[in-house]
Amino acid sequence: MISDRLERLEKALAIMGWQRPLLVVDVPVRLVNTSNGREHWRATAKRAKTVRALARSLIKRRVVPLPCSVRLVYVGPRHLDDDGVASAVKSLRDGVADALGVDDRDPSVVWVPDQERGGVREYGARVEIYLG
Repeated sequence: MISDRLERLEKALAIMGWQRPLLVVDVPVRLVNTSNGREHWRATAKRAKTVRALARSLIKRRVVPLPCSVRLVYVGPRHLDDDGVASAVKSLRDGVADALGVDDRDPSVVWVPDQERGGVREYGARVEIYLG
C-alpha cells in the first residue's frame, strides 16, 4: 500500500512533467549539506537564518494559490546524495513555506528536492512553483 505522501509526490512529479511552472525564482545563495558539516552550531544557524529570510523575501511578493507543488533545486559543481540534497534545501524550504503562509508539513504543498549540475565554482538554488 502506497502512503498518501508518496501518492501526492507521484501526482506532483506528473504535473511537473507536462506543466510549465507558475513561478521560477533564482536564489543567489550557496547551499550547504549540513548533515556532513563539522562546524559550530552558531555558524550553521546563522546560514540557515540568512537563506530562510532570502527565500521568504523573494517569494513573498508573489501570490501563489494552494494547493501547489514546489521544486527546490540545488545547483552545484558536484551532485549530492538524496539525503544531502534534502538537508541542503531545508532552510530554503522553510523560507518558501513562510512566504506561502503555511507550515512546511502542510499537505497542500508537495515539496520536491532536486539538484542540477552547475559549472566550476557555480553555486545557487532555484525555486519552481507549480499549480496542483
